[in-house]
Amino acid sequence: MQTAIDLYSGCGGMSAGAAIAIPGLEVKWALDIDKNATATFKKAHPEALVDCCDVSLVSATDVIERAVIEKIDWFFAGPTCQAVSTMGVFHLDDPRNALFVHFIRLLDGFTAAGRRPQRVIMENVPGVVYGKNLVIVKELFKLFEERGYHVFADVVNMADYGLPQLRNRFILVASVDPIAATFPMPTHAPDGGGDLEGYVTVAEAIGDLVQCNANGDGIVRLPEAVNQTAFQRFARNGADGVGSHFANSLTEINAKRIAQVPQGGCWKDIPPELLPDRFRRVRLTDYATLYGRLHEAAPAYTISAGFANVTSGCFTHPIHDRALTVREGARIQGFQDTFEFTGPRSAQYRQVGNAVPPFFMSKLLTHLTAGTEGVPARITSSALASGRKLPKMVRRYMNKKNESVRARDGYGGGTYWPAGWGEPIAADAVAANGYRLSEMPLRFRRRDEWRASRDKFTDQDLVAVYEEQQRRGVGPADLVALPLTREGDVDAIDRAIVQLLAIVGSKPGQMELDIPVRYLRARLKLLHDQLSERRVSNLPPLAIPEDGAAVLLGSDKGTFRLARLTFEDTDMSADASLKAPHLVLHPDPLRTKGKDKAAEDHLRYR
Repeated sequence: MQTAIDLYSGCGGMSAGAAIAIPGLEVKWALDIDKNATATFKKAHPEALVDCCDVSLVSATDVIERAVIEKIDWFFAGPTCQAVSTMGVFHLDDPRNALFVHFIRLLDGFTAAGRRPQRVIMENVPGVVYGKNLVIVKELFKLFEERGYHVFADVVNMADYGLPQLRNRFILVASVDPIAATFPMPTHAPDGGGDLEGYVTVAEAIGDLVQCNANGDGIVRLPEAVNQTAFQRFARNGADGVGSHFANSLTEINAKRIAQVPQGGCWKDIPPELLPDRFRRVRLTDYATLYGRLHEAAPAYTISAGFANVTSGCFTHPIHDRALTVREGARIQGFQDTFEFTGPRSAQYRQVGNAVPPFFMSKLLTHLTAGTEGVPARITSSALASGRKLPKMVRRYMNKKNESVRARDGYGGGTYWPAGWGEPIAADAVAANGYRLSEMPLRFRRRDEWRASRDKFTDQDLVAVYEEQQRRGVGPADLVALPLTREGDVDAIDRAIVQLLAIVGSKPGQMELDIPVRYLRARLKLLHDQLSERRVSNLPPLAIPEDGAAVLLGSDKGTFRLARLTFEDTDMSADASLKAPHLVLHPDPLRTKGKDKAAEDHLRYR
């Protein structure tokens, strides 16, 4: 029997798909911070130990003991994607990227305890390969390869495998045993042809729910299944009834707005007197999905956590004047009808939108376990090391369907002239003004104001942590173990780094720190800069070379020491009664003691 664990599991899309592909798969443990998502996961996998808590609170040794884990065949992980989302900010040092670090910490912990995961599947948004964010991918490859894994990745469009949704996602696969660096062969294409079928449409996914009236609990009886397609057989899974078929109610004004939108249309079909004034300031090439209505003859656009809100994307039902129901979104996400969601309606929407589609996961794991012929991965160690740009990861969808009288089908079908704006301005004139009617300067709120707020750590009382550690002091031992504990609004890793700076600042001399995890080096500098701006006392000087893992910390007067900064599960700190996650500073006595000044200088400046 194969076993699996699921980190940042959400409601369990990855595990649900894996269990379909691998009959008898035993899911031993899962963790997520969302209480409703973990309740749904537990309902689907009653045999699993499910933790609902901050990841910094768990250690691998404790998980192994509580979940009685003898081996780990599969390690699934879906770190939250906001820090690298194309809708957010390209900011490598965002504290939310610490979720990648905790993943590596637990991977090391399981390996140290003799439970080395044999295969790892990690999912994230395609934005992780864009621009400077590619450093995160390179770091992941480096960390996996240092641990003896064969690793490859790609950005896949799940519609190519029969999901009724244009969902592009970054998928990384790491394996102890060498396996072919491939992904499944596509089974679908926009128009089909040859051995490929056409993309699965919205009508194929949810058409049988159109005339279903749910009771007060959102439960409906499904019509008799006739001439089902492969996707419909998968989704229905023999069920004759289904739950969570309820949608959020609309305000009166939003109901009037979407009533004006035809299939494939968007806010540009709504008369201006019904729209907020801000729409006069947007670019015609942007926001083409706001107030969008799905087209029944095409796949859906990406289902997000906010798909209950018709104002935020293309989430309006193709026929009815309402948002998609939870169950309709779940169908489009590739959940089977037998999968039950728990919690309030808003929580169920969030669970569905955040999930990795089980339908795709079942295809991926079937391919990986069967070893069938596949498509070569485009992101490999050699591709990253070549210095060349990666090929274009996301293919434009050229087959948009649109019933608007002002629009056309095909690519660009969302850039038509809005209703009620008078005679269209010539395309070259619009383009010259950045596709805007207004000459107001553009604001990148999320890129500028939001990023500045994150950089300033406005929600973290770093000085209080630093000064408290100074008052506590530290013993004579050079080995320092700082528990990863989150108190208040201070991130657990940030707290440990600030405490480390206070400890080093209280001792004379300088140390060269080997820090193998890039995120720790980046956070060390950001936190040091913040404490320097706030003029804390005895802050040790910091120098970080552009290349390499080592940094210099402390004054060059006095003893020169060498040390390594790592994550470990240990009970060395006074606050830990059991083995718990710590940031540990290890001295390197073999390279420090007995060295004369010349040798120290050689080590220091090598």
